[in-house]
Amino acid sequence: MLQPYYTDNYITLYNADCRDVLPLLTETYFGWCDPPYNVGKDYGVWNDSLTDEEYLNFCINWIALFQKLCPENCVFTPRKYLLDYWTILGRQYKQIILTWTPEGAIRNGFVNQHSSLLTNAKPKQRTKDVWHNLQTPGLGWFFREQTYEHPGYTSEDVTNHVLTHLAHPHTPILDPFAGTSTTLKCAKDLNRRAVGIEINEKYCEIAATRLSQQVLPLWSQV
Repeated sequence: MLQPYYTDNYITLYNADCRDVLPLLTETYFGWCDPPYNVGKDYGVWNDSLTDEEYLNFCINWIALFQKLCPENCVFTPRKYLLDYWTILGRQYKQIILTWTPEGAIRNGFVNQHSSLLTNAKPKQRTKDVWHNLQTPGLGWFFREQTYEHPGYTSEDVTNHVLTHLAHPHTPILDPFAGTSTTLKCAKDLNRRAVGIEINEKYCEIAATRLSQQVLPLWSQV
């Protein structure tokens, strides 16, 4: 039986490949994840330089398992594979655009100024499909969150927007690419249950430290 790397009243974190854990889960979740983008980043135990065919086969595999557990979900999609993700996820998915003001990286002659989420969730709070001025790594020098030296860090700001606007407050959260567990940290701060899966034990160690820190009651955060 698979043992959690970390667990408390709200959170369960597994140190494993998500493809091995997802078939063992039985609850219904809201899914939120920022998967590896296959752009050559150093994740330690994961090869982020697969061929396109290998990478898209991997995506087909994990997305099928993910969607089975998460009828409503949201995925932070790589620019390079946006259309592939949209095809795999399904045409019912809607795009949310994240914009930033500072100039981003130059790709194919264009200065990047946005990134994309794809979701099939009906908003639980009124929200637009363009989210301006959230903390994202695209802000460069203006990005103020601690990244914990994770090369694909996802911000708490974006995660909190996803969880509060798209996820039902009583549905547990599932993140199959937990990294340093931003999703789990945000869920816990919101008094929501969550399950995360992370293949790299180094990031699980960082996550356990983050998650074991005291969470202030919501009234004290106002």
